[in-house]
Amino acid sequence: MKRFNEKQILGLITSKLGNTGLEPLFGKDDISVISLEKIIKKPNKNCYLSATCDMLVEHTDVPPRMTFKQIARKSLVSCLSDLGAKGIRPMVALVSLGIPLSLSKGDVRGLINGFTLTSREFGFFIIGGDINQSKELVIDCCMLGFSNNNLNIPRRNGAIVGDYVIVSGPFGYSSAGLKILLNDSKTPNNLFKKKSIESILNPLPQIKFGLKLSKYLSSSIDSSDGLAASLYELAKESKVNMLIHRDKIPIPPELNKFSILNNLGLDDLIFYGGEEYHIIGTIPKKNIIKVNYLVKKYCLDFFIIGRVVSGIGKVFVTYPNEQKRLLKNKGFIHLT
Repeated sequence: MKRFNEKQILGLITSKLGNTGLEPLFGKDDISVISLEKIIKKPNKNCYLSATCDMLVEHTDVPPRMTFKQIARKSLVSCLSDLGAKGIRPMVALVSLGIPLSLSKGDVRGLINGFTLTSREFGFFIIGGDINQSKELVIDCCMLGFSNNNLNIPRRNGAIVGDYVIVSGPFGYSSAGLKILLNDSKTPNNLFKKKSIESILNPLPQIKFGLKLSKYLSSSIDSSDGLAASLYELAKESKVNMLIHRDKIPIPPELNKFSILNNLGLDDLIFYGGEEYHIIGTIPKKNIIKVNYLVKKYCLDFFIIGRVVSGIGKVFVTYPNEQKRLLKNKGFIHLT
């Protein structure tokens, strides 16, 4: 890489992240060994380690206009969202970089600033990683969190007939944002355009929602692969069907106009957009009163969009004054 070698990058990372108290930090040894007492104030025998990983590849995951700081954020948000959907607080991360020769010092500083700001925003430590040369930018993140009760972590296979299907926010902004960035699509107004682009360039994982509500959910998943694919994943793993009410799904008020302006299917924008990073889950009826109380207490977005019914892993959508339709099991397709 131009004017920057591996040791210099390691030095810059260390100087930016500072001394976290978790030793060794980047580059000081081949492994990172940390005390749980540094992370968990009162560790006990019921403390469970949770881990997830995700890889960002430049040509499939980085849309136009995304800065290097935003690229770094996105590479971490994917893991944050996975842990958040299970109600697990992120604690530490290992971040490995494949850096092409074309990157400048300013580009590398942008990445490091993104890692630093995101780790501070969500309260976790970056404790290690690896750096190598590659043909394009690649960022691999492995993130760890801890839970005090393994039984309270909602799985994908826990949905039961009679449960409500819930989501943590609106669908459609990210679909529109990608269309705008890739195709310069027409927009109804500047505010919609700004929100749509922001949802892509600075995605927001629903950590607070997961931490406060996950123990009341019977199943959960994040929506990074799209609403349809995520619903199908829960239905198939739980061996149930889901009946979704199309008019109950929260969407931006301008999304229909956006779809008309650009000759796009409204349902395609809602169900197959992906990368919203919302939480999709199911909740037993007995937990609704408690959850509604917490939603108001913590000012959370919370929407009931359907019910779990008996079946073998299919998802149906009902429309006003129409019979139900089988939803296509199709997920978000990455950039090509």
